[in-house]
Amino acid sequence: MPTRVLHEDERYRVTLFRGSGDGSRLAVSFEHGHNQMHGRFTPAHYPNYAARMGIDALSVQTAWRDWYVSDRSAALAETLERATCGYADVLCTGFSMGGYAALRYSAACHAKRVMVVSPQYSIDPEVAPFDTKRHKKFARLGHPMPRPEAHGDTTVTGLLLYDPVIGADRAHKDLIVRAFPRLTPLALPHGGHPATGVIAAAGAIGRMVEMVAADHIDPPAIRRLHRQHRSRSDNYRLSLASAALARHPGRALPELRRLAREATPDQRFEAGLLLLEHDHPEAEALLVTLLDEVPDAPRIWGRLLSRALRRS
Repeated sequence: MPTRVLHEDERYRVTLFRGSGDGSRLAVSFEHGHNQMHGRFTPAHYPNYAARMGIDALSVQTAWRDWYVSDRSAALAETLERATCGYADVLCTGFSMGGYAALRYSAACHAKRVMVVSPQYSIDPEVAPFDTKRHKKFARLGHPMPRPEAHGDTTVTGLLLYDPVIGADRAHKDLIVRAFPRLTPLALPHGGHPATGVIAAAGAIGRMVEMVAADHIDPPAIRRLHRQHRSRSDNYRLSLASAALARHPGRALPELRRLAREATPDQRFEAGLLLLEHDHPEAEALLVTLLDEVPDAPRIWGRLLSRALRRS
């Protein structure tokens, strides 16, 4: 499909993908945070759901984990306003950091609907004192962080998915729904961060986006989808075992040991840390095996492991 980079600077890149339809509909996706954000962009992709629907798609990316907050934010907003003004129907999507951006830039994008998954309302300690894990990241922004309703369209409709087991995500949801009262909040327990971990593993994220794009949100259908696939999701089982440790260690510890051996590297590491924190005799050996198998492990693993060893 025809592709064009509409904007690129040292912070942000906006790429337009033309669909096969009549050009009246657009999906704007804001990239979430990931480990490759060190001053460079990853390749932009035309979403599968947009291809199925035949609609245009705008990929908004940041080269840094900055919540789209910088001295280039105004230029990004101007680009988005120009790029979206000719569309009759615009949908914005974003996960976590991208969810904050989807809300903040919803007015600039002329969005009618949004789908945000585990978004933050703010990571400013003065605004979100409950989100202690992100306060150091706020300090690195070097800029004030606008509340999303300061620039976003508070009349926008759509879907907000979150995991109620994660206290910070639940608190962010409360603040967002207060500021954007026409959103439909939907809890996906033990989905993780982002809350669609179970649904994503089943390859069904696109079905939810299409639902929001069609302005036909069906919460019972989404809950059924989550329940249908949760037993086969290691992310779900990891979250469930973690929550059960305090009251049901006899059931949780064997499941964590299995995950520390058989799951993906990130899940194995999380399970191994939990075993270490509970003085499980196999914890250190399982973590050493994992580190031997993943020589280029994320740097954050080292920090988390050092912290866990100091506490043990």
